[in-house]
Amino acid sequence: MKSRKPLTSQLPGTTDSWAEMLLAHPIRNVAAKVTCGESPGALRIAVPTRRRPWWYHVPPLNWIIRPPPYRTLILDPVGAPVWELCDGQTTVEDIIRNFAKSENLTFHEARVSVTSYLRLLIERGALAIAL
Repeated sequence: MKSRKPLTSQLPGTTDSWAEMLLAHPIRNVAAKVTCGESPGALRIAVPTRRRPWWYHVPPLNWIIRPPPYRTLILDPVGAPVWELCDGQTTVEDIIRNFAKSENLTFHEARVSVTSYLRLLIERGALAIAL
């Protein structure tokens, strides 16, 4: 079986941050609760909300404003396979290659979609990145 070189070694002039990003491993939030969504192939992810500032806990404000314990994210059938690949073992580059193959896109077209999607999941607390 022929060993495949990572794309980062094939790109001359690649910056270190770009290479690090492609070699990073997305990890799911262990506190997130995953269930099936309404449509086939969709997923519903409940991510615990972050701790609120101290003034949220002062009466009477905390009687009026009750922050929800979870933030719900709904992943469509296109995004659910990307979530499934975020297991801490698969690199971002491999996720991009898999997405490009399944959606019939070039690597660079898939890179834009996958990296922006991963960034969104990181911002919402569903994923973390291990370098």
